[in-house]
Amino acid sequence: METSATNLNDTHQILYSPKQVAIASFIGSPVAACWFFAKNYRQLGDPQKATQCLVWGIVGTVVVLFVAFQLPDRFPNQIIPLAYSFGLLQASKRVHGSLVEQHLSAGGKLGSWGGVIGVSFLFLLLVVALVFGILLLLPGES
Repeated sequence: METSATNLNDTHQILYSPKQVAIASFIGSPVAACWFFAKNYRQLGDPQKATQCLVWGIVGTVVVLFVAFQLPDRFPNQIIPLAYSFGLLQASKRVHGSLVEQHLSAGGKLGSWGGVIGVSFLFLLLVVALVFGILLLLPGES
């Protein structure tokens, strides 16, 4: 990734760590994590991958919601978010982990945790609103 290495020289850029991506996914679903993943791609000069990442985040969130609605009521609620958050943590470490470390060691900045938490909660509200909207449109059982 030549553009990534070149863009790392700009210490004014803000990147997001794998831990921030994982927390975003746990709070706000895979699409929230992919939002920060995409922000990293944009900062590193790869807008095409940023767009692909957002699409996969939307697809991943839809799949997670579909699976969650198919599970039995007694299934532990925490398992699914922990599983996809762990997966996104590992993906982020593999894809951007060393680049973020290089960026920070060169004096670069990490995105704020407050921003990560705030944006993640906004995504959570959006996902919940969409789910409730869809449920209201579905025909009721009589």
